[in-house]
Amino acid sequence: MRFAIVDDDEKIRRDTEKKISSYYGRENVSCFLFSDGDEIIRSIETGFTYDAVFLDIEMERTDGMSAAREIREISKGLPIVFLTSHTDMAMEGYEVSAFRFLGKPVEEDKLRKTLTDLELLIKKDNKITLTKDGEELVFPVKDLIYAEARNNCVRFVFTREEQEVRMKLGDAYDMLRQAGGTFYKIHRSYIVNLARIKKVNTTDVLTDRGELLPIARGKAPDVKKALLEYIRKAGR
Repeated sequence: MRFAIVDDDEKIRRDTEKKISSYYGRENVSCFLFSDGDEIIRSIETGFTYDAVFLDIEMERTDGMSAAREIREISKGLPIVFLTSHTDMAMEGYEVSAFRFLGKPVEEDKLRKTLTDLELLIKKDNKITLTKDGEELVFPVKDLIYAEARNNCVRFVFTREEQEVRMKLGDAYDMLRQAGGTFYKIHRSYIVNLARIKKVNTTDVLTDRGELLPIARGKAPDVKKALLEYIRKAGR
């Protein structure tokens, strides 16, 4: 995950970075710190991409609301989380499609909830591209129920269709994790979308579409743990 933190108060910048890094682990997140609205605008204009921007509203030079309006000219979908102690800014925030308002200093519980909701928003729109017969086929990650290894191919089972593509299951797993999907390798031949699991048994999982998929021997506790962690984060 890549976040921009914009605040003219260095203490607030560092504190927010520390709390985000504590939530994800430093090896899993990158925070880029800016002291002014102009700095984040220039960064985005030059091609830097972020999963979300944490933006202070009150800054001496370019304030957060002005910066947000310019960001919206460049990127319509970039989530903006305002850092402020003024709830009366909510209407203006609505005009720039603010994702959320957080008070300063940022409370850890509210920050964790915001990060969880951001992950769900980002993952919902993620897509994967499968190459078959010289064509590139694009599918939403959330629509994939499971993937199955078949000889030298992988069978991708979506909610409305199936596609069989020549590739290794390990490569498919890497692709799905990079796309941000909630997937888990339950067997040497199966990868399942945790969001589509209805029940976990000692030998198999039941998907919400009624398929029974085998779990590798002794791996059921790990599958249950992964599913519980997904449920905790997703609030399912």
